[in-house]
Amino acid sequence: MAFVLDASVAVGWVVSRQATAYSRGIRLRARREPYHAPALWRLEVVNAMRSLERRRAIAADAAEAAVDILDRMQPVFHEDPIPFAELLVLARKFDLSAYDANYLALALELRLPIACDDGPLRSVLSRAGVKLA
Repeated sequence: MAFVLDASVAVGWVVSRQATAYSRGIRLRARREPYHAPALWRLEVVNAMRSLERRRAIAADAAEAAVDILDRMQPVFHEDPIPFAELLVLARKFDLSAYDANYLALALELRLPIACDDGPLRSVLSRAGVKLA
């Protein structure tokens, strides 16, 4: 079954220190199932790599290689799934960042589970009626 992919899981695919048993399992699923992401996914992936670089958790060349790998493993990208005002309502309702609310909105629109390692987003899935992939 297809799923929405949060950047927190994708980073674990290419940075071993960020990998979990869960992210490895989702990577196996991604080889045989389609996965979707909001357009901001790329920005979140690059931001995560840059943050890891700044903290000296990975070298610059490792960040570049990771971004290159993820760029080639593109999910099906979707533009903003709901208007800004509705996104704000969703973020408020579940006390999420706009970024996490965007993933949730996409999952709701597509009626798909979400693959995420993000604590705040994960904690509201059942209340929102979205399953964890």
